[in-house]
Amino acid sequence: MSHRTIRRSWAILGSYFLLTLLLTWPLARHMGDAIPGDSFDGWQNFWNLWWIKVALLEQRTSPYFTNLLYHPTGVSLWFQTLNIFNGATFLPVQLTGNLFWAYNVIVLFSFTAAGFGGYLLGLKALRQVGIRPGPGLRWGAFLSGLIFTFSPFHFAHLLGHMQVFSLEFIPFFALYLLRTLDSAPPGQGAKPNNERVKSRWRNALLATLFLILAALCDWYFALYLGFFALVALLWLLMQRRLSWRDLMTTAIIFGLALLATAPLLSPMVSESLHYDFMKPPPGQIVQLSGDVFGFFIPSGMHSLWGDWAAQLRTPLNASPAENTIYLGVVALMLAIIGIWRWRGHLGLWILTAILFGIFALGPVLHFYGSVTNIPLPYVWILKLPFVSIARTVARYDLLVMLAVGVLAGAGLAALMDALSRRRRLQIDAKNLLSSMTIRVPALAAAGIVALVLLDFAPVPYPISPPDTPDFYRTLATDERTAGVLNLPMGWDRPGYLLYQTTHKKPLTAGYISRTDPRTLPARVPVINRFRLLAQDINCVDAPARLAPTIFEFMDIRWVILDRYKMPPGFERDFDEALTRDIFGDIQPIYEDDRLTVYETTPPTMRYPFVEIGWDFGPLEDGPARAVNEKATVTFHIPQPGTYQLIVTPVTNNLAPWRLINLEANEPALEGLNEPEMLITQLSGPTTTFELLALEPGLKIHHLEIKPYPYP
Repeated sequence: MSHRTIRRSWAILGSYFLLTLLLTWPLARHMGDAIPGDSFDGWQNFWNLWWIKVALLEQRTSPYFTNLLYHPTGVSLWFQTLNIFNGATFLPVQLTGNLFWAYNVIVLFSFTAAGFGGYLLGLKALRQVGIRPGPGLRWGAFLSGLIFTFSPFHFAHLLGHMQVFSLEFIPFFALYLLRTLDSAPPGQGAKPNNERVKSRWRNALLATLFLILAALCDWYFALYLGFFALVALLWLLMQRRLSWRDLMTTAIIFGLALLATAPLLSPMVSESLHYDFMKPPPGQIVQLSGDVFGFFIPSGMHSLWGDWAAQLRTPLNASPAENTIYLGVVALMLAIIGIWRWRGHLGLWILTAILFGIFALGPVLHFYGSVTNIPLPYVWILKLPFVSIARTVARYDLLVMLAVGVLAGAGLAALMDALSRRRRLQIDAKNLLSSMTIRVPALAAAGIVALVLLDFAPVPYPISPPDTPDFYRTLATDERTAGVLNLPMGWDRPGYLLYQTTHKKPLTAGYISRTDPRTLPARVPVINRFRLLAQDINCVDAPARLAPTIFEFMDIRWVILDRYKMPPGFERDFDEALTRDIFGDIQPIYEDDRLTVYETTPPTMRYPFVEIGWDFGPLEDGPARAVNEKATVTFHIPQPGTYQLIVTPVTNNLAPWRLINLEANEPALEGLNEPEMLITQLSGPTTTFELLALEPGLKIHHLEIKPYPYP
């Protein structure tokens, strides 16, 4: 590689960096005190970086399980958007600066590297088309990277999805995969056979490396790149150029990547085979699919016409972060020019754009907010193993933008080729005491690039400073390590994760990518009232009496009611009423217009309670929970003694049931549709029973345990 090429590469890289600073402005002014985005999912990824540091350097444990969320049991993070590459690679930035610097350096790195990768891929793809070296090739490749990295899709996920905006390894994988498959037959000027073999395997190893790095940012990327490799092989087959060597090399690339990531993938596969909580609920994949009109409606964050576009996007499904798949008017026009000029040579990228565009639309067609009954090919894709776990289908637009970038780059090269025959434009720059000669094609190319940026520009980009209340800084000085119960907890707020990076105390719950039903908040009394905003089947008549026992069991010392996290209405009224009922005349240890903080005290008397198993059905009105074949019930007691167990099915239940003591391995109680009571001797602090549905349709209304005789 010549010095001139190296200098040009550095100039291109610097251009993408400067454009990143410009298009994410005012992020450059807030590198150490804010993050880009909408103050939601960004804090989850902010916490991810912090937790990886805590796990690796302080606890010296695997970052894929944390004891700081869902305390005291902890929770698995195998299905968390952990993007371990970012957390580990940028750990030195976090240590020398702070979390904000680490997060924002990742942003700058991702956008800059993605642009440069798109540029290198553009050089490769446009050379394959037949575009000769020169300004047309370089400008076209530069535009390819620019469209890919500064696409509305990329900026939409910068709102908070670090695992998605870290897409920088996608074009590098595509580049080295195509280099691997580009096996020109020996001939005049061809490399000797041994050199070609070495080059092929060097490219294959680099493709493997970038596939692994992409997967360590987001597992979705590995899926997308697997499909891209299939599209590349399909294109070779259509061109009658596919060989067994191509198939073998591609299989080796993915086999090596699978082998390297197996320690992380195998626990995920194991959990997905035993549980289904990581699968999206019915209808969510359809909801998070793209809309046909989404390809043509600009981003709602656009600098000039964003408000108009946001109004136009109102009917589209899902949030702006997921339904922004805009291709760009200028980019699309250039792509059409490129396809027309180089028809017959851009088939791979046309095929990629079409197939991934169809995939992004999901299993059924969406037409400007209307979900039709027209099935799409993704219906069959969902039948593949583990693919159904991927719920955000619109993200396939990532590969659409990669392909559109190459096609538009070809279009720009075609325009420059048409203009290259014209006379040079002389500009007399008297203030510079010189005369500059600018080629018309280069001037036109610069103008077109500016139009693409204008079509995409989201300046000023939204910035989220932390809203951490001062109390959490005071809490950080408390050396006690018990847990924090944040209210409201009807569903988890990412802000609680932000606050934990300050106070560093374990949380009773926490915002994770896939809610794990094995965690305790929805299964123990009192806490599940806060969690579900309703009574559950193990509810008690006097939550204030039982609450100290539950707080001790859950190791909760601080209960923090945050009024800024809930608007006036049912949730606030429910949480405030239940909190007043529990704490009664106890005065909060801290209170302002936002927070009310109570500190729990050890119970003067401990009471028994029922923990329902995660294998019950979801809570229904009544309250009621279904039992699908069997479900577990755990009885917690303060001391050994005689207790009365009460099982109450719903009043119209017609399914017989049986309660089995798993420790004694013997039936303990049977019934049909009437409450049944069992008086039994319990010795351990916990005793687990299994509730069997002897026929389908069993639903339980209430489970209870009392000392016997009841005082």
